[in-house]
This record gives sequence, C-alpha cells and structure tokens, in this order.
Amino acid sequence: MKNWLLQLAKKKMRNIPFRSKLTYYLVITICLTVLIVVGFSYTVTSRSIKQQAKDMTMLQLQQNTSNLEDYLQNIESTPDSIVTDRSFQEYLSRHDEDSMDFSATVDDVYRSMSNIMGSKRDILYMFLYKAIDNNILYLGPTKAGQDSDYSNVAAYMSKKDISGSPIRVSFRQDPILTKKYTLTIYQPIFDIYRIKRPIGMLGISVTEDVVARFYSHSKRDLPLETFIMNGQGTIVSHTDKSKISSSAGLDEILDKHDGSAEIGGKLVVYKYIEDWDWYVVGTLPISYLLRDNNVMLLAILAIVIFTIILASFISLIFSRHLLRPFNDLIYRMSMVSKGDLTTRINLSDHGYDFEQVSKGFNLMVEQINVLMQRIYDEQRQLKEIEFKALQAQINPHFLYNTLESIHWQALMNGHHEISTMVKALAGFYRISLSRGEAIIPLMNESQHVENYLTIQEMRYKDKMESYIDIPEEFLEVMIPKMTLQPLVENSIYHGLRVKQSKGFIKITAVREGEDLIVKVIDNGIGMVPDQIKSLNRTLEDNDSGVGYGVRNVHRRIKLFYGNPYGLFYESNEYGGVTVNVRLHINREENNI
Repeated sequence: MKNWLLQLAKKKMRNIPFRSKLTYYLVITICLTVLIVVGFSYTVTSRSIKQQAKDMTMLQLQQNTSNLEDYLQNIESTPDSIVTDRSFQEYLSRHDEDSMDFSATVDDVYRSMSNIMGSKRDILYMFLYKAIDNNILYLGPTKAGQDSDYSNVAAYMSKKDISGSPIRVSFRQDPILTKKYTLTIYQPIFDIYRIKRPIGMLGISVTEDVVARFYSHSKRDLPLETFIMNGQGTIVSHTDKSKISSSAGLDEILDKHDGSAEIGGKLVVYKYIEDWDWYVVGTLPISYLLRDNNVMLLAILAIVIFTIILASFISLIFSRHLLRPFNDLIYRMSMVSKGDLTTRINLSDHGYDFEQVSKGFNLMVEQINVLMQRIYDEQRQLKEIEFKALQAQINPHFLYNTLESIHWQALMNGHHEISTMVKALAGFYRISLSRGEAIIPLMNESQHVENYLTIQEMRYKDKMESYIDIPEEFLEVMIPKMTLQPLVENSIYHGLRVKQSKGFIKITAVREGEDLIVKVIDNGIGMVPDQIKSLNRTLEDNDSGVGYGVRNVHRRIKLFYGNPYGLFYESNEYGGVTVNVRLHINREENNI
C-alpha cells in the first residue's frame, strides 16, 4: 500500500508542469525556512522563560526555606534555657503534695511557661510531662489538654536511647486539638544530679498555619503552589488543607537534594531541609509560563500564513520570468524536430548559464547538420559500392567461362602450370560471384583467398609462400565476401614484394569471447609504431589515405556488424604486420 501511494505521488509529480513544480518548491522552501526559524526561536525562548522562572522560584524558595529553618531552630532552642531551671527540676523531682512550698514551685513553673508563650506568640500550647507520677502541666488556649492522651510522651520517655536532643514530631492531626494540624517538639529533661535519668518532657506545639506563612508566596496573582513534602513523598503542610496527608506524586525528586524538574506539565522547584527530612516544593504550570510565548507563536503563525500567500504570488511571477528562456528553447527544439536545422537561439541576455545553454544548443544543431550530411555522403558512397559490386558481377561470368575453356585447352596440351594458374583464377572469380550473396561462410572465403595466393605464389615463386590454418570449428562463421583478398594483396605489394629475402603470409583465426579474430600475418618490411597508429586512425576517420580496397573492407564489416568490429593493424613478432579482422561468431546474414 505504501509503495503504491509512493508510485502514485511520483506519477502525479511527473505530470505537474515545470512552472508549477518550481512554484511549489519555492513556496515549500520558504515555508520550511520560516518554520525552522520559528521553531528554533520558540524553543530558545521557551527554554529561557523556563530557566528564568526556575531561577526566580528557586530564589524565592531559598529565602522562604531559610526563614522557615530559622523559625524551626528558634522553636527548638526555646527549652534550652529552662531544662536546668531550679523550679522545673524541683517540680519534676517531687511527687505532688499539698504544701505551700510545692504550690509555689508549680506557680513558678507555670510562670516560666507563660513567659515562653508570651515571648513566642506562634506557640499554640505547651505542656510539661512529669515522669515520676505521670502528671501533666498544660498551658494553652483551652483546658482540653488536661483530658488528653499523653501516652506517646510516656513511650518516648521509656526509650533506652533517649538523649538530650529535641525529639521532632512532624505535622499531624493534633492529639489535643483534633481540628488542627500541629508540629510538636519534645525536649527531654534530665535530673541535673543524675544526668542519665530523664525526669520529664517539655512539649511545644505550633500550628501548621504558622509554618505555612514562612514558605507560602505573597503574590496571589501568580499560580505558584507551595507546600512541604516529607521524605516519603507525602504532603505534610499545604495552604489547601484538604491535600495534607495525600501523596504529592513527586517520587522522582526524592533524592535528598535541591533541584528542579518538569513533571506533569508543571515546573517543580524544591529545596531539601535535612534536619526534618522535608522538601519545600514550589510548582508552577508551564502553560502559565509560556502564555506570552504562545501568544507570540500565534502571531508568528499568522505571519507565516501571510508569508506563504505572498511567497506563492512572488514565486508565480518569478517562475514566469525565469521560464521565459526555457519556453524559447522548447520552441526552437520543436523547430529542429520538424527538420529546420537553420534555427539558432541566443539566450545571453538571461545570464551566463543560459548563454552556455544557447551555445550548446546551437552547437548541437550544427553537429546534427554535419552528421546528417555525413550520413547522406555515406549512403551515397554505399550506393556507389553496391553499383560497382553489381558491375563487377557482370564481367566475371564471361571471364569465368573463358578461363574454364583455357584451363581445359592447356591441360590437353600438357601445360600443367598454365592449367593450375587458370583453374585458380577461375575458382577465384567463381567464389567472387557467390550467386550474388554479400556474406559467405569463412570456409568459402578461405578457398577464395587460397586461389588468389596460388596465383600469386606462381607469380612470385622465389619471393613468398603462404599458409592457411583456420580451425574447423570456425569455418561456418559468416564473413563479408572479398574480405581477406584485399588484405593479402596489400601485404604482398607493400610488405613482401620489396623484401630481399623470401617471405610468408599466414592466415589463422582465434576466439575472443563471442568474437572471432581472423589474422592475416606477414613477415614483410613492417611499419614503425607511428605508421601503425596513423593507419588505424585513418581507418576510423574513413580517410582516403588508406587504399580503397582496405577501407572498403573495414566499412563493410562495420555496416554488417557495427562497432567495435572491423580491421585493426599491429606489428608482429616476425617484423611484419598483422591485420586483425574482428567478426561476431553468432551473427548470421539473415539477422543483419
């Protein structure tokens, strides 16, 4: 399905006019550029806003947390001045009794407790637990403390590892004033004469509302939510009392360090209070932080839409102007396709690129004109060759019959050499006719050149000898008629005839892949490398500097087989020249 849709999209794109494609590409490029810039700007701005909000919130939390820690330390240090007070020691060391001295001691204790509450108005209540007879002195807003359960204090007192350090009890629903959440600090009191013996416990409680004043923010228009969370992730103090004792859902920040994080669409900044195992947390909705940035984003999107419309309009005008030279080029090409090779184009006014295009177009048209003229000339020459070949087929009929008559007359009169030469000549012309066929088996062609060599050997008895060694498997390979004889003739007249010693001509064949290379080898006077190179080049250029017969052979092979078939000259190890005739083994005449 996916590939089908992709193919359909490609087909649709191919059918869209180039002008529309150019417009689309320009608009898409502009839109992508704008969107990338907008996205990058929005990301950078959002990060900057978040970082500023994080820094500001952290700064405020640091200040509030510092105030809170000072307050808690102040509350903790309150009992320090009274744990060794004479009246406290005397009261806690004696059983209750009805005496004036004991009543005065109790009054002194109450007075000291009242002084503490008077100096620290945030204290909700105080009580003094007397271990010797489990009595309580309570001082607070009501007398409810007299009837409350202080068994937890007795439990603290019974611990073996109790020390003189304060015992902190985090926020809880108060056991005395059940409608309030309080923070309680217990201060053990030891006998000053026996320091390991606890004789009482002083308890000081403050309300959660008092503590909340220290960490809550003052700006009510800012949706910053601040609260205290304990080390287990439970809210222990909050301006919204209904959330106390519930989970804050921030377990991932319970690392006992200060920090910040983005959780659930909120920016969470927190400070850790090690002594109480508390986290003072401030949360701020990210959407609130980015509200101005979102407004800016909407404005930018509106600008983007306007830019797309403007870009489309400008791109349409620009594409029309840009494609004007293309339209001119297309028109000129249509004229060439109709056969007008005189047309030319000049696009230099449209810039360097179009100037090069116009030059290339004009050069192409000129080359087409030259190639068409060359094809015309080649066709004319081919007609001439066919005409001459037709003429050459007329005379040999009469000549062949005459030579046969001479052959028999010479044989009857005992002139055997004349008979042999005449018979070879007759065979030469008989194969030359070949019933009008243009391409014949290599076997017939070798017989034809063998007859020619017989005549030449009788003419140049002391000058040459010949060998034809073509493997039988290649004898049925088709070859253009009269291919080898002009090559052998060229070797005799230019290589062997002027040689002082006796020479030879050898004809053989080897296979190269799907091709057959027929080699005409001589040990004549040879040619230097530059002559060989020039000869091969003039063959390809159809230069008249090469003999007509050789050039005719090369062209006929190319006409039959195409490139890279034909003749190729090279020097050989015998000091002469080898002519390589490259043919295709499986090419048959009826396929040409």
